[in-house]
Amino acid sequence: MSGTDLGSTASGKTVSSRIAQLFLQLSDDLGVDRDQLIANADIDPIWLENRDVYMPVDALYNLTKQLAKLTGNEDIGLWAGRASFLNQASLLQYLSAICSHFRQWLNMMPSSLETVGAIGEAVVVKEGDTLRTEWRPTVPVEVSGRYITDMMLSMSQCLLNSVCYSPVPVPKVYFNYPEPDDTTVHRQVFGGQLEFDQAFSGLFYPAAALEWPIIKVWDEKSPLAKDNLLSIIEKGSSDGFMRRVRRCIVRALPSGAMTIDTIANELAISRRTLQRRLSERNELFANIVQELRSAMAVRLLVDQQIPITEIWHESEPTSDRSFFAR
Repeated sequence: MSGTDLGSTASGKTVSSRIAQLFLQLSDDLGVDRDQLIANADIDPIWLENRDVYMPVDALYNLTKQLAKLTGNEDIGLWAGRASFLNQASLLQYLSAICSHFRQWLNMMPSSLETVGAIGEAVVVKEGDTLRTEWRPTVPVEVSGRYITDMMLSMSQCLLNSVCYSPVPVPKVYFNYPEPDDTTVHRQVFGGQLEFDQAFSGLFYPAAALEWPIIKVWDEKSPLAKDNLLSIIEKGSSDGFMRRVRRCIVRALPSGAMTIDTIANELAISRRTLQRRLSERNELFANIVQELRSAMAVRLLVDQQIPITEIWHESEPTSDRSFFAR
């Protein structure tokens, strides 16, 4: 987790203030007095000074509940999800540049736990010829309210609508809370079949979409492309072998099948030799993969100044492999 942690809760869970700032922007657009909302939610203004600050997750839940109360609108999370989608433009363009198919794109989407903190995690589950993107919150909806769940499902719906040439159909959506009196906005956002009071919240869509091509961004051929991302994630490394290992991993990450065997083959050495050379350096292959995956995702989210074309060439996708192998 990056950023400055200025808050704490009894559970110790914190979340990036970027999420709170999304809801505050929404409050401005809905005509709610920001100062009143912050006061009612008992938010310390210092938590909102910059997006690298981490605040208590309980404070975020309180903020969303207070915003719903002040506006009399229970659909604020559905709207915040659309705002969150647009605020991830740099990350979405980056994934578009390095991925060729939806399978790769799903593999490279960063974890919420890695990028914004302890609100939950989206997990893709396969059931026969159907996939579902399931939102797994860290606390029950009775504690958090429905607003963060709505935000994550709404954002996921926007992603499914936009990344492929043909929108990925979502014929069914589950919600882990009771059916609201008015589901007009739910139907506008999701369409399809809505089912409430379920054991989990999630979007269902066809597994065949994994092979659909991703819309590519335009390449401006930035002269700064070479080594930009790798210079970030290898900073301080003077070990030529480890630089080669990390380069291979970064190139292969979009494939979704990151194994020690594939990297050993890329390096033209045996699996045993790779394991031995990593062991000599007190390194574990799984730890390196996770470190690089997190570094790529977090860097792109926290630094909106990174042009997409500075990253593309060193992260050019390799051949497609099974999404479910990881």
